[in-house]
Amino acid sequence: MRRFVRSCIYLALSLAASASAMAQAPLGPDPATAAFQRMQALCEADAGKTWGVDLCGPTLLADPATRRFVANMEGLETSLERDGAVFHGRLPDTVPVANTAVKWNGRTWTMLMLPLPQAEPALSILLMHEAWHRIQGQIGLVATHADQDQLETELGRLSLRLELRALAAAVAATEPKTQQRAIHDALVFRAWRQARFPQAQQAEDAMERHEGIAEYTGRLLSQDPAMAAHLADHLRKGDGVAAYARSFAYYTGPAYGVLLDSTSPGWRTAWNRHDGLPAMLASALGLTVSSDDAAFARSGARYGMEGIRAEEAARAVRQAAVSAALRARLVDGPVLIAPVNGASFSFDPNRVTPLPPEGAAYATLRAAAAWGVLDVQKDGLLSADWSRLSVPYPGAVVSADGLQGEGWSLSLKPGWVLVPGARDGDWTIRAQD
Repeated sequence: MRRFVRSCIYLALSLAASASAMAQAPLGPDPATAAFQRMQALCEADAGKTWGVDLCGPTLLADPATRRFVANMEGLETSLERDGAVFHGRLPDTVPVANTAVKWNGRTWTMLMLPLPQAEPALSILLMHEAWHRIQGQIGLVATHADQDQLETELGRLSLRLELRALAAAVAATEPKTQQRAIHDALVFRAWRQARFPQAQQAEDAMERHEGIAEYTGRLLSQDPAMAAHLADHLRKGDGVAAYARSFAYYTGPAYGVLLDSTSPGWRTAWNRHDGLPAMLASALGLTVSSDDAAFARSGARYGMEGIRAEEAARAVRQAAVSAALRARLVDGPVLIAPVNGASFSFDPNRVTPLPPEGAAYATLRAAAAWGVLDVQKDGLLSADWSRLSVPYPGAVVSADGLQGEGWSLSLKPGWVLVPGARDGDWTIRAQD
C-alpha cells in the first residue's frame, strides 16, 4: 500500500509563519514531553471506546527545517539517542516530514510536524486526528486517495459551499426541527452535485472515510467543551477555501460524523466501513432527498445561493487562466517525469488544482522514492493514478547532488540516472545499467 502523507489544513497554515523560528530553536524534550502526556491523557479518556482500539502508540515530533525529531519510544531497527523519557534522532531524507502515519525504524509512527499548535482545542484535535491515521488500517479504513475534479468546477464549488453553509446551520441548531431541515438541505446540495458528476459520490465518500473521519475523531476526542460551536465556525471558514479538491473532507467529514452521533448513536459500531456518511445520515433520519433543480433552488435560497453563484462565476474566469498556464507548463511543455509508484509524499492540501484527465497540480509537494527525492516548491503534476510526478524541464541545470529546475530540485541516489523520455524534450529517471 502506498503511504499517503498529508499536511493538515490548520497546521499547514501556521507552519509558514513559524518555520524560520523553529529552524533556529533547539528541539528540547520538555514541550515534547508535554505533548506526549496530553496525547496519552486523551487516549486514556477514550479508553478505546470510539473505535475499539487504543489510538496512542509510537509518536515522533519532527522539525521540517532540520529533520530532527523527538520520539516517545526507542526505534526497533536503529537505536535512538535517549534523553530521559524521550528519544532523539534525525529522519533520513527518504522520510518526508509531515502530519501523517509513517512506517520507519521497525514501527508505525504517528508523525507530527513542529511547531505544534499552542492553543486548545487545536492541539488536541491535531493529536487525535493524526493518532487515528496510525490505527485506521486496524479498523478497516485503510489510507486512500481519490481525485475530486468536480470540486474545481463552477457548479461543484457552488453546491459544496451551499452544503458547508447548511452543515454549519445543522451543527449549530438547538431545535431538532431546525437541524433536520438544515441536514436535508445539505443532502440536497450533495445529491444535486453527485447527479451531475457521476464519479463524485464514490470519490467524496472515500476521502471522507479517510481525512473526514480523522478530523471527526480529532474533534470528538479533543475534550472541547464548545465542540459544536467550534465545528460550526470551522465550517463557516470552509466557505472561503480557495481549493477544495484535497481539503473538503476536513470540513464535511466531522460535520456528518457529529450529526450521526446525535441522530444514530452507535453508528460507528454498526458501520460496514463502505457506506458513505451522508447516506447513513439520510437513512437514520428517514429522509428522501431529491437531486432536481427545483429542490436545489428551494434549498439554496436559504443560504445565499445567488451571491455564491456570482462569486463562483467570476472565479471560474480567473481559474481558467490559471489552469491553462499550469497545463502549458506541466502537460504540453517539456517535463521531467519521475516514477513515484510506492513513493512517500508530503503536500499542502489547500493548494491542489485538478487538471483532468492527466491528474492534479500540487503547488508544493515532496516525493521520496527508491531513486531519491524530488522537492517541488512551485507546481508539480501528480498523475491521476499517482504513478508519475512531472515538473517543467526547461532551464534545468546540474546541481551538487542532482538537478535543479524552476521551482524544484532533484536529489538522485547512486545508481540512478536521467534518460530521455517518450516525447522529444522530456526526461525521466531510471536505474543505471
